[in-house]
Amino acid sequence: MSTSGDSKLKGFGFMFLSSSLMGGIGAFARFIDTSGEFIAFTRSFAGLVCMAALLVIGRKMARLSGTRLSAAIVLSGVFLGLLSSLYVVSTQMTTLANAAFLIYTGPIYSTVLATIFLKEPFTKVTLGSLLSVFLGCLMIIGVINYTSGDGLTFALDLDPQYAAGNLVALASGVAYGLFLFISRYRTDVASDVRATYNFLFASLTIAVILLFRPPDLSSMDAQSWTVLVVAALITGFGAFFFLTLASRILLAAELATISYQETIMATILGIALFSESLTVVQGLGGVLIIAGGMAQVVASRFTRKQPDPVAATPAGAAAEEERATSAPARSESSV
Repeated sequence: MSTSGDSKLKGFGFMFLSSSLMGGIGAFARFIDTSGEFIAFTRSFAGLVCMAALLVIGRKMARLSGTRLSAAIVLSGVFLGLLSSLYVVSTQMTTLANAAFLIYTGPIYSTVLATIFLKEPFTKVTLGSLLSVFLGCLMIIGVINYTSGDGLTFALDLDPQYAAGNLVALASGVAYGLFLFISRYRTDVASDVRATYNFLFASLTIAVILLFRPPDLSSMDAQSWTVLVVAALITGFGAFFFLTLASRILLAAELATISYQETIMATILGIALFSESLTVVQGLGGVLIIAGGMAQVVASRFTRKQPDPVAATPAGAAAEEERATSAPARSESSV
């Protein structure tokens, strides 16, 4: 895995594209008259078909058959399927604000897990970035609000009618965090192969769910089917493919900060397509999200430019090279 500044910048770009495309699923879902699980399955299956086609066209199917499956590869696909399915379902069972807030607890889990188990660095800049984007997320979705009458308020709708939906949304956040964390293993696998397996096991996971919760497709008209296909290609294949690319380059904390950008895209689509208003508090939240993400980008590139006095010596350089070449082997054997 490359650790150069240019590689990091590319990783941030991939994650920005992924989160931007993912931000559109809520808007698409409003025009699709079917269950959340079926929408999620279509997204993952479309990604699987597209990736398989790309491998065939590029004559790279040998990569797929030549890659040893491991728990990390299987589980990353399983968690991808769970987070996609649970999130779409939660938007149908609780408020959009609750669903968005609870799924975005995921990057926090992944950052903590990566710090504990993968020994990834957790710097002051990382902490500040996470706090900034998390606070901004709360402001964007309306958990933190300000009115002239009530002043500054903090509210998460805990109405009993949304209790089940809130639990589903929380579960989607756990799945999201585990996906980001597990994706940090087996970075030796090529991006196209990893993406294909992610889509495969995500599709299989959601298919099992559909066996117990079969969708009612009788109400689907031509518009619903058309929007479903478009949503699957854009928010499924496109978003998850870029996420797979980013997860091979960025650390868990870096993935976490940029992932919150999805809330900005969702807000923009809400304004443009559904005439939803953007309050001053939401605007400030968007600024915090952008600032937190950019702080992580700048800090990451700056630290990469600083020469390591140990690695600069012949012995240090040799040690660094040995660690770099042995890292994939460790990740492959451990998970």
